[in-house]
Amino acid sequence: MKNVAVRLLSLLGAGLPVLAGCAPSVSPIDVMANCPEMPLRGPEEYASAPPEAMIDDFESGDLKLTPIAGRMGSWVGVSSGPNAQVFGEPSMRCVARGKYSGHLTSTAGPMANYPVNWNAVMIDPFMEAHGWDASAYSGFSFWIAAGVTAQPPIETPIGVTTTDTVMGGNVCNVLGGVCGDYYATQGRRLPLTRTWTRWSIKFDELTQYGFGVPQVAPLNKSKIVSIMIWPQAQFDIWIDDLRFEP
Repeated sequence: MKNVAVRLLSLLGAGLPVLAGCAPSVSPIDVMANCPEMPLRGPEEYASAPPEAMIDDFESGDLKLTPIAGRMGSWVGVSSGPNAQVFGEPSMRCVARGKYSGHLTSTAGPMANYPVNWNAVMIDPFMEAHGWDASAYSGFSFWIAAGVTAQPPIETPIGVTTTDTVMGGNVCNVLGGVCGDYYATQGRRLPLTRTWTRWSIKFDELTQYGFGVPQVAPLNKSKIVSIMIWPQAQFDIWIDDLRFEP
């Protein structure tokens, strides 16, 4: 009975109709076949944000980031394993909020290890490593879910690259350094489920793995090149409303 009361209060607070004296009566949320489920307290609850904070909501119907605040970038998939390929599209089929979400996938052999990563690149082109100043923000958030072809372990680190850590930047590729050691949620791999889930990541939670030369700490928020998603296995991820958090 307690659960019914909590759900009833939630529905009343959302302005949804209920039947007096009965359990709440609402129309079920229609979810297309093979799409992530929608949580009861869904993305509309977190919809309001300053326009300049939105990195990408995919409402442009392409893989370009929202062109605002000097960000003129796009989603870039990078294959780092043998026979791995990347695919990405804006989709109207499985959407967290609005009309579009992003569907980022890959193909790779079953034994592939970290074969593909996807990057929300702040300023194109990725290989020129243009830094964007995110020092006004504490981190970023997004809605994410696993697709039907995701392979175990169905989890992923996520983090950021900077001009200090990427090829083409100003530190790691100088004097024989080693690039690619991005700042990641190493101790907090995000479990990907078949339900849209919102995650908020703080910049001060992110650290390098330790293989980069030289190590550059702490993360310099004024030099953000991309937000990187790099799961261990085959890529099949739905993502929506990627934005900076104050």
